[in-house]
Amino acid sequence: MENKVILGYWSIRGLAQPLRFFLEYIELPYEDKRYTNPEEWFGKDDQTFNSPFTNLPYLKDGDHTVFESDAIYYYLAHKVNKPELLGKDAKQQTMVATIRGSVGDFRASFFQWVYGGKETAEAKKEAMLKETGEFFKIYNTTLESSTWLTGDTITYVDFLVWEYVDEFLVLAPEVITSKPKLVEFHNRISEFPQIKKYLESPNYIKRPYNWDIQAVFY
Repeated sequence: MENKVILGYWSIRGLAQPLRFFLEYIELPYEDKRYTNPEEWFGKDDQTFNSPFTNLPYLKDGDHTVFESDAIYYYLAHKVNKPELLGKDAKQQTMVATIRGSVGDFRASFFQWVYGGKETAEAKKEAMLKETGEFFKIYNTTLESSTWLTGDTITYVDFLVWEYVDEFLVLAPEVITSKPKLVEFHNRISEFPQIKKYLESPNYIKRPYNWDIQAVFY
């Protein structure tokens, strides 16, 4: 256990699931520390870190702790000496930043519905699916000319998009199945031996995707 990095997050998929997939992909041993109760984190573990950036998710590597999801991807890619997972050159790195920004916009739109209140969820679902569907359409079009979202090699943003493709295959399958390149993309990542092994293991969180108390979809 002492040689493992520790990934800390809530006991849901949420923001940490792409990080879990990334860790599995790079085959770096890690402890998946899951907080099931807010009291375990707030006023307790969150007080053990001497950083103004303390938040979930975090990655602890010995005496060093990294906060913020993007920073964790950067740290991990360099730790395993695979900086190409951040983009192999300026052109791909620019595309990585483009996809990352797009995912942020997608997430903002989607989460507004997910946590927008159960009373109005059904009435707003169609508009949400139309708006988020445009993002998936862009990703599908991008994949028509490249194997991965940023070019011919995989980067960390592919795992970000995979997570939402996977989520929508449950929430609204037709949004994804109508986009063949996106389906192929999802299958391609799922078939990596280390990812396939993880998907079949008891460590894989199938659900909830989001906080089941507050969320419309979880």
